[in-house]
Amino acid sequence: MHVKNTARKTVTVAFSGGKDSTAAILLLREQGYLVRALTMRLGLAGEDEKLIRVEKLARAIAIPWQACDLRAAFREKVLDYFLHAYRSGLTPNPCVVCNRQIKFALLLAEAKRKSAAGFFATGHYADKFCANGRWFLHEPLDRHKSQIYFLAMIEPSVLSDVLFPIATMTIGQVREKVAGLPLANLEESQDVCFLQGEPLAVFLGRHLPDSFKAGDILDKAGRPIGRHQGAIHFTAGQRRGTHHASDRRLYVVLRDLGANTIMLGDEGDLLAETVTVQTPVFWRKLRVGEQLSVKIRYQLQGHAAEIAEISESRIHAVFKKPVRAVTPGQFGVFYDGDVIVAGGEIAKP
Repeated sequence: MHVKNTARKTVTVAFSGGKDSTAAILLLREQGYLVRALTMRLGLAGEDEKLIRVEKLARAIAIPWQACDLRAAFREKVLDYFLHAYRSGLTPNPCVVCNRQIKFALLLAEAKRKSAAGFFATGHYADKFCANGRWFLHEPLDRHKSQIYFLAMIEPSVLSDVLFPIATMTIGQVREKVAGLPLANLEESQDVCFLQGEPLAVFLGRHLPDSFKAGDILDKAGRPIGRHQGAIHFTAGQRRGTHHASDRRLYVVLRDLGANTIMLGDEGDLLAETVTVQTPVFWRKLRVGEQLSVKIRYQLQGHAAEIAEISESRIHAVFKKPVRAVTPGQFGVFYDGDVIVAGGEIAKP
């Protein structure tokens, strides 16, 4: 949904220098907005060189541009969260947290400070609508590129001032829109920007070296059947990389970082009949017995589930069919058709 013919014609775009945010800027300018751009400075390796390329692109498309220094907040709210989650035996999703704590909070606030009456726009493949005074996230036209899962935990009220210009475009149309421009980022967006192509185990080894100690591999009865080089390496559902030989396929079904052990079991041991999310964000009221679809991570299809319990601090739902690898630390997002109605961090059983 786009806001047209508004008296508020100024918009600040979260500008990475990639194709999506660049296309958003071009579209908004064609729609008559006065467009400016803000790029987050996050303290990542090679960032100074990247910002030079972003500034060059901003000049090429003739828009006012500034970098916004969010290094301290990003380190505290995203990097520290990520490392603390792994240290606690969880599997975090930093992109969801970054959108809530950084992009749609601090960066949006900076945009408002520069233009109090203006809009804030991003290059997300997402759409929105308002019903009965409440804003909702809706799937975009290009569902294969949809990013609304990553936005499920933002404060719903901020959508009143947010625009998603490429909501009705396909990825092919976006590429065509920016063809020939000196983009600062030519690659597809990375799910975890701060890894910058580095293997996760290498990143964690640098930041959590004490977590990489040899420990026992256990069977379902708790008996040692092998050794590993750190339980932090593994995640639920993993089959490869355990280096344990067996006459059947075995999967990581449990890891205990305190004891530094992992447990192997059959694929059936990965199935869960329920999911509980904590510290939820409610986009509308839910009711016990309501039938919804739940995504337990990005790019997976939703799973049919019935709401069993609701409180301010948690949502408990029962799957229609058992679901594989429901992973604590990831986010469970509840959909009513193409619309997000709630989300929260998946809790430990």
